[in-house]
Amino acid sequence: MRTTFIFFKFMACFIFASQTQAQSAEGETIPNHQNQPLPPQKEGKNKEVWYAYSMSGDLMSCTVYDDKMVFNSLVGSENEKGISVVILEKRLDSLNLVIRNDKKTPPYAVMSLRKNGEVLKMAPVLTGTSISDVEKRFKEGLVPSWISLTEQDWYTKEKIAMMEKAPGLDELKREDLLTSLRWRDQLSEKLQQYLEEKGAERPFMIYRFVEAYRNQKLVELGYNPYKRVPYNLHKQFENDEEIMRLLTEEIKF
Repeated sequence: MRTTFIFFKFMACFIFASQTQAQSAEGETIPNHQNQPLPPQKEGKNKEVWYAYSMSGDLMSCTVYDDKMVFNSLVGSENEKGISVVILEKRLDSLNLVIRNDKKTPPYAVMSLRKNGEVLKMAPVLTGTSISDVEKRFKEGLVPSWISLTEQDWYTKEKIAMMEKAPGLDELKREDLLTSLRWRDQLSEKLQQYLEEKGAERPFMIYRFVEAYRNQKLVELGYNPYKRVPYNLHKQFENDEEIMRLLTEEIKF
């Protein structure tokens, strides 16, 4: 069955925000689009520290230990509500782990971690009520075919430092913007699979998947799409028919 779907216009995914800074627990300024280096990664039990941007442009961290992962939704914040601890229960293979998050229902999941140089791609593959439950379904091949759409990119501190100095959406070149908006060949089949399985429950996720793809492409092209800078792509490209069509067309299947 082919799902028919009409969704938001592309311009809905572009955010306008002002620059801000956060403070670390030690009182050190953490860069948030201020062209400053990140503080050094901590030593000791920490295996690795990775960083990502939220949809609103805030800098988040993930610290990977031997037995757990600690997520902080705002770098430098000590607010307990923004800190989440995920227990690493079991390794299934070189890419997939069974994890437990007691704040979630159900609490168990298989987490995929794919490292590619300065990028760590992270995605919850499937969830369940126990270690044996998720392990059994994983081994039976019950992972959704569209699951790679949910991957989130996390970066090393060196990569983040480079991104802080990279141009934002206000400096987009025409060909780079076109590349970031041409998502259909790469995503269409998986988006259709997602809609057939989940469309009635969470159709807004299509917008999230397309936005994530666009941002990944822009990072690969040397931009920081999360940078808080004023911009207006309609104004920048108002006389370019191809770009205006891609910016304003509805997502349809």
